[in-house]
Parts: sequence; structure tokens; C-alpha cells
Amino acid sequence: MRIAPSIIAADWSRCYEELERAKGGDFIHVDVMDGHFVPNLTLGPDITSAIHTRTGKPLDIHLMLQHPDKYISRFFLEGVFRITFHYESSSLLRPTIHHIKEAGLKVGLAISPDTPVKRLLKIVEEVDQILVMTVYPGFSGQRMLTWVLPKIGELVQIRRSLDLSFTITVDGGVKPTNLHLLEGADEVVMGSAFFKAGRL
Repeated sequence: MRIAPSIIAADWSRCYEELERAKGGDFIHVDVMDGHFVPNLTLGPDITSAIHTRTGKPLDIHLMLQHPDKYISRFFLEGVFRITFHYESSSLLRPTIHHIKEAGLKVGLAISPDTPVKRLLKIVEEVDQILVMTVYPGFSGQRMLTWVLPKIGELVQIRRSLDLSFTITVDGGVKPTNLHLLEGADEVVMGSAFFKAGRL
């Protein structure tokens, strides 16, 4: 299981130290929030680019934006290997997916806790990743909603039955003590649990 530290949970008062810590992950997860789709505001493309420059790690961009199609090209940056946007955030699913793929990047589709997996059946063959949110998106440090976890098994079954190879990622409240609940996931995003581990 690959682990991606979510940079939103870093202590930015000592950003250089935290970016060094982030190098311990397989790649770095960058949450981009617009204050509309979710109530919080976070990192933009300039800071995102600086994170890669400092760490040299591959970047996984998670867009929590209304109308992500208007902004994705700003994240076609060096070091970015995948851009994920929310199923709930756009009526332009296929055009947005195709735009990301045309840039040579992998494309992910995130689903919030209340979104059933079955809604993805018409689009799942076109994406490289499904990101299962196990908290309501917008803030770091929330407790995992365990009632969402059956979605992992549903996605494993869909992947097997359709002979697909998309990655299953879990994001929200992930910590070492609940990793055993995430059987079937290929990747996890770990925020507070990653950056606060061993912090004095």
C-alpha cells in the first residue's frame, strides 16, 4: 500500500522541515480548495510548483473546486503525475478527463462520502484512479467515517468484473491504527497522522 502525505496537514511555520518529512512518502498529495466547493482555501499552482522544486517528489493534485475544468491547465506543472477532481463538482466529466489525459497526466475521480459508487459505472473505464473520501472534504484532521469503507470492496469488485486497472485510493482520517480496515486499497492519503507522528 503506497502512502502519500497530505501537505495540507503540515506545520507551515516550519515548512522546510515539513517538506523534508514529506520526502518519506511515496508521493505528495496536494489539496487545492477554492472556498466554494468546500469552505476552506488552500494551495495554488505557485506553491504547488515550489513543493516539487524543494522535494523532488511526484505530486498528486486533488482539486476540490467548483468548475475544475477552468483551472486544471494551471496545474500542468513539472512533477505533477496525476490530477484528481470531484465527481460532484463538474457536469463536464468527460471533457475534463480528456483535457487531463491530453496533457499526458493520469486522471483521478474523487467521490465524497454520500456519493454511491454505482454512479461511476458509466465513467470508470476512462479514469486511472478512484479516490474514496472517508471524510467530508474541506478540512484536515477529521475522524474517518467507517460507514464509507464498503465502497472499497465495491470498487475492487467493479475493477475485477470489468477487467480494469484503476487505482483505489482512500483519503480522510487515515492513520496507522486503521490501515487494516482498508483492505483492497492501493494507496492511502495520510495528513495529520503523518506530519504529527514523532513531532515534539
